[in-house]
Amino acid sequence: MLKRYEGKGFWKRPTTYKPGEQLTEKQISEIEEFLDVELPQPYISLMKEQNGGELYYRYVLFNDGEAALIPYFQELDLETGVGLSSIFSEQFGLPSRQILLTGDMHTWITLDYRFSNTPRVCYFTELENGRWVEEVIAETFEDFLWKLFSKE
Repeated sequence: MLKRYEGKGFWKRPTTYKPGEQLTEKQISEIEEFLDVELPQPYISLMKEQNGGELYYRYVLFNDGEAALIPYFQELDLETGVGLSSIFSEQFGLPSRQILLTGDMHTWITLDYRFSNTPRVCYFTELENGRWVEEVIAETFEDFLWKLFSKE
């Protein structure tokens, strides 16, 4: 049975992915300045609740009816997690202005700031030739949240 995310119980508890330290407003401002973006408020709210970790609603539904597993969200931190987005994007040849929410080096879910200050949520899959296939999951982070579900 599928259970859709309805605004509560986002994080899996307990989690095997160790969350980062509790966020302060100052840290959030520093991270946004470092990344040169304004993060979506619903994302910030979730990260204030728990700074990264496994998702309870760990599957996302694409517009074509396919689904992908989201094992965790990386923590908001300058030296780890999303703070490494530009380094990983460059290293793996991803487009610029991506904030990496989660990934395994072959697939990534990102906040895509290339076209707007309000990021889309994108899914990147690596092909054998090293190129990336990109699919827009949602036009906003909030729309992305409503596409999440768990399998019960």
